[in-house]
Amino acid sequence: MTKIKRIALQRGDIIKKDVDNIKDGTIQKFQFKERFPWMNDTGTSVLIDQTLENVIPDYLAYKESKQRASTVDRDRVSINQLCDFIGYSKPVQELSYQDIEGVNGLIQHLRRKGYKDNGINVTLRHLRTFFNWLYKKVKLINEPIEFDFLPKDEQEYYIDEYQIQAIHDYIDQGGINSFFKRALIFYEYTGVRAIEPFIGELYGDWLYIDPSKSKGKNLRKIQLSEDLKAILLEMQAFRDEYRDNGSPAPVERAYQRISKTLAKIVKALKFSSSRKITLKSFRHHYGIRRVFMTGNIFQVAMEMGHKNTTTTQHYLRFQLDELKQYFPSLIPIIEEMENMQKKSIRGTKMRGTIYSNDYKLRGLTR
Repeated sequence: MTKIKRIALQRGDIIKKDVDNIKDGTIQKFQFKERFPWMNDTGTSVLIDQTLENVIPDYLAYKESKQRASTVDRDRVSINQLCDFIGYSKPVQELSYQDIEGVNGLIQHLRRKGYKDNGINVTLRHLRTFFNWLYKKVKLINEPIEFDFLPKDEQEYYIDEYQIQAIHDYIDQGGINSFFKRALIFYEYTGVRAIEPFIGELYGDWLYIDPSKSKGKNLRKIQLSEDLKAILLEMQAFRDEYRDNGSPAPVERAYQRISKTLAKIVKALKFSSSRKITLKSFRHHYGIRRVFMTGNIFQVAMEMGHKNTTTTQHYLRFQLDELKQYFPSLIPIIEEMENMQKKSIRGTKMRGTIYSNDYKLRGLTR
């Protein structure tokens, strides 16, 4: 501040030159001190760039106000992977797609370190959100940073009915609390994501999943039987034990404990299948069965909270013989489908013969 009118007018003239750049965000508030000489000790006018190190705390604070803790933690991991590679002091204005997918970019760097493409894609999704924030929200970059994701690994992650039964039998043999069997049954028959039993609210016979706490854009409602309601209440009591013991993240601790117990069982059983089995495998199991049981992909997409049916369509790519092998409970439904197809084909052939003969007869009588 100055009380000298002449100096104030001089400063005003300097600022006028930058008014448009200040309005459109080209010059940010953090740059004022160095941009305007009277605001710094050196009396110089330079336009400093904001670095990754400067903006990351603001971004994570923004995400914490909108997302659950586990999502923010993955944001932090992804950004740290980028910064460990290109440096925390890199100006955000110098970021480009080359830093990600160039010959010497982050993707190749992570591959050399042994990361799988599916895991790298998780990092890329979080970085894309970060870059969008830089461009759309705080306008620290002048154009969006776009890059391609890696092809998905086509390995299946569902769990089949024989594996589920083996897991139940293992728990029944003792050594593992039967609560975990009931929890896995809940995942199997509801198709919920790992976190959702612990963040949902029970209203009558329905589990409500708030989209602000999980994936999806709309409120999701899952109808529960009396047995499933009892299991849900038991799972939420399990979560509350962590809260009562002072855990800062009781929800995460609860589902991670179930996940680790499942991993321990799977390791002990040494399944011959190469399919990776996690809590998410039970969600895929649910999706496969529901698509074939209902014959209604739109209903299943709604039940599972998919944004569109493109995701749900993945459950239709299995061969019927493959489903018979791994989902014996679906055999009656599949065989009924096959019989209907055979009848349809026979009917088509018969109609073709009738129409063909009819045409020939009419041709002869003309």
